[in-house]
Amino acid sequence: MHATSFTDLKEILNSAGTVCGPAECHGTVCGALCAGADGDEAWLTHLLDEAKGSEASRSAGRRALLELCDLSRSLLQAGTLEFAPLLPDDETGLAERTAELGEWCQGFLYGMGLAGARLQLEALPDEAGEVLRDMGQIAQAGFEGDADDDADEAAYAEIVEYVRVGVQLIYEELQPGTMQPAGTVH
Repeated sequence: MHATSFTDLKEILNSAGTVCGPAECHGTVCGALCAGADGDEAWLTHLLDEAKGSEASRSAGRRALLELCDLSRSLLQAGTLEFAPLLPDDETGLAERTAELGEWCQGFLYGMGLAGARLQLEALPDEAGEVLRDMGQIAQAGFEGDADDDADEAAYAEIVEYVRVGVQLIYEELQPGTMQPAGTVH
């Protein structure tokens, strides 16, 4: 789904000296898109505000984040459920993937807040509001266990799928006029 892998974006952001990692950055981008901040780059300013890297590396970080935003916007607008949160691959340990999923949800909620401070949780349709409340819980979750077993992997996969579909639902509820007609190909 993503033009830039989690690992590649992590290297670009590290080089740029950003405070946020790739999962939190992608979550912030997606939250801002869902809240309707398509033309507003407050999210980008926030993510790069404290970057300590060279001018060239900060510019590379900016380009990578704008590309990630464009791709995420296209996938959300298409409404084909191809959108997915940018997370480490399955070769990464479950504890780290769980932590990154929490970071992604934290970023999403922050992006929603940055872009739509006037957006009231109570004003959202029931399902969308429930997804946001659940993301708040996921953002605080951690993995407690010594081994990565099949049950833990299955639970993690279910939560990622819930977040993936939930973000699409929130986008469709809050940005209905931006959805592409069925059959539109890019």
